[in-house]
Amino acid sequence: MVRITRRGALQSVAMGGAGISGEACAAPLLSEAVGYTLPRSKVVRLHSEINDVEYALYVRTPPAYVEGADRYPVIVTLDADYSFAACATHLEHMAARRRQAPEAILVSVAYAGAHADPRAYRLNRTRDYTPVFIADGGYGPEYQRLSGGAPAFLRCLVEEILPLVERRWRADPGDRTLVGHSFGGLFAGWTLQTRPDSFNRYLLISPSLWYADDLLPRTEALGRVVKPRRPTRVYLAVGDQEEHARGVGHRMVSQMTDFAEALRAREDLDLFVRHRVFEDETHASIFPAAFSTGIRKLFEP
Repeated sequence: MVRITRRGALQSVAMGGAGISGEACAAPLLSEAVGYTLPRSKVVRLHSEINDVEYALYVRTPPAYVEGADRYPVIVTLDADYSFAACATHLEHMAARRRQAPEAILVSVAYAGAHADPRAYRLNRTRDYTPVFIADGGYGPEYQRLSGGAPAFLRCLVEEILPLVERRWRADPGDRTLVGHSFGGLFAGWTLQTRPDSFNRYLLISPSLWYADDLLPRTEALGRVVKPRRPTRVYLAVGDQEEHARGVGHRMVSQMTDFAEALRAREDLDLFVRHRVFEDETHASIFPAAFSTGIRKLFEP
């Protein structure tokens, strides 16, 4: 055993470490670095017979899942490659603290083999999240050539993905939330207008309401919407820095606010709408803050 007095330590420092044995100076042993796996998470492949696309579903169950037989709400997020990890950890964090969020099964929809491929990312979301074909706009003509696949993707989501989740996990088919950002928010808003009972909670974050010459706002103004047959909650969010961002963007803030008011103007007793413009947030930064607040508000008693 090496015993080091205060005086001896000071002398050692002054002498550059002389006087302390190699045993006392030895660096701590480090284990070999290994990869990190998000606990209670699975990746499930699904080949859609509807649109012939190979999906990767990232699924996470709550901590108490293994302890009983309860069924849990399902929260579906699009753009899984950036939404899953952030939503999974924060959802659990909020649920553990005064029940600010529900214990829920998180399902994030990704594309098999497309992770970290920017071109595939743009092609996939352009195809799946846009309701109609238009030749230009979005990421440009190269990507827009695949646009208009939202009807097929919604069928895939409702007829293939959610039934798969409900067969393999104790998911409550009567409690579903859809979360979408940007083009994903466009898809969520279009789903609310066309097949609203697919979900009973909708979180639209910076939705691309400008798409196809303001397709969703025009549809709302004309009243060409399907009304929900059960209580449905909607939360819309946008960052205050998104209005004409860098002088070339769209009316993201004012258009989202107008759309929220148009939803309220339905005076539908089954439709509960809230919205918020988040201070000092951009199109890229808004998602975590909007998810945190939106989930809390959607699940408030």
